[in-house]
Amino acid sequence: MLYFIFKKKAVRIDLENVLTIEPDSRYSIRVDQTVIKFRFKLAMLNQLRILIVDDNEVDRIAVRRFLRTSEMAIEITEAADYQEAKEKMSNNLFDCMFIDYLLPDGDGLTLVREIRQQGLKIPLIVLTGHGDEGIAVDMMKAGASDYLSKFRLSASRLNQAMRNALRIYEAEEEVAIAKQEKEQLARQKEDFVSRMTHDLRTPLVSVNHILELFQEGLYGEITPEMSRVIHVIIRSNTNLLEMVNNLLEVYCYENGEKILNFTKLKIIDILEEVCQQLTPLAREKGLELSLNAENAGEIFLTGDRLELRRVFTNLIGNAIKFTQKGDVKIHLIPATEEDTFVTIVVEDTGIGISAEELPWIFERLYSSSPDSSNNGLGLYLSRRIIDAHGGTIAVTSELERGSSFSVRLPV
Repeated sequence: MLYFIFKKKAVRIDLENVLTIEPDSRYSIRVDQTVIKFRFKLAMLNQLRILIVDDNEVDRIAVRRFLRTSEMAIEITEAADYQEAKEKMSNNLFDCMFIDYLLPDGDGLTLVREIRQQGLKIPLIVLTGHGDEGIAVDMMKAGASDYLSKFRLSASRLNQAMRNALRIYEAEEEVAIAKQEKEQLARQKEDFVSRMTHDLRTPLVSVNHILELFQEGLYGEITPEMSRVIHVIIRSNTNLLEMVNNLLEVYCYENGEKILNFTKLKIIDILEEVCQQLTPLAREKGLELSLNAENAGEIFLTGDRLELRRVFTNLIGNAIKFTQKGDVKIHLIPATEEDTFVTIVVEDTGIGISAEELPWIFERLYSSSPDSSNNGLGLYLSRRIIDAHGGTIAVTSELERGSSFSVRLPV
């Protein structure tokens, strides 16, 4: 059994149940999937391990004597040059280091940079006989915790610098731990949502199928009023199913699990299918939906048919949804020798998007509409799909005048 004090509470660890020990085991032990951060030297042994790196023996003695006046128990190791310091570090773990700026086989600046590049996050206090402020700035930029002049060195200055550096390090560790816990919670939340949406999809599809059979009169004759109600339910259920499908697709793209099926295809075929599907919805609102394409039959590109269909269903569907009067136009512009991208433009005469919202319109879960059915996933997913095809998607808009979405895809 291992006992130590953590946040004023006695904690017992059965070492047989320790799952993993992190590389810097003086600071972390993982028990039952919970990381308990502590310092062996401060919390258990009340002892700091210090490395002094200085080629001047007199200076090392002075630093050692100053450190001995600290109220904390200290174990001191010394190195006379750059190479010896690296050897000591490879065989030992230190809580704090005092580094001379000038060393016979290197310099403190290089040593500080190398330590930080290795990801070692311990306080590094540089000592120098030079009063050059430029050196101090370079050392701090390289990752030094503090910078002290040997000419003004005293026990109080040295120990205060060490205490301050340790406090800052401890605060940074706490911030890093909090960030890790937050990221872990976010991953767990996303995993939960992914599983939940996956489990929702099957019953939603089944309900839609049953409702369609009711509407066809398979289970008996229905009145016109009942047919209208079933139609509303089917549409609402379809919207919910679309949101669930979008969520699942988003998680696939974000987790790198999405596999695209690239084939050679005619983009006009996809646009005609989407327009045919959405024309009844446009007519219900008294809108004109038109597809303008010249020499469209000659436009081929390589892409995932289902994913591109999802993009244009979303863009044209949104155009119809947010347009109350006027029309929705789709333009297909072929590639040229100078421009090897085919361009698809979806224009509407709808409510438009404000200039303040335009930079965020393709961000995850961002919605420019107060409409609760607009979940902010469609445009984000469309951008991910187009990015995966090596293309671009952009928008221009003006409030109360309409919007224009442009998709460019390589041929």
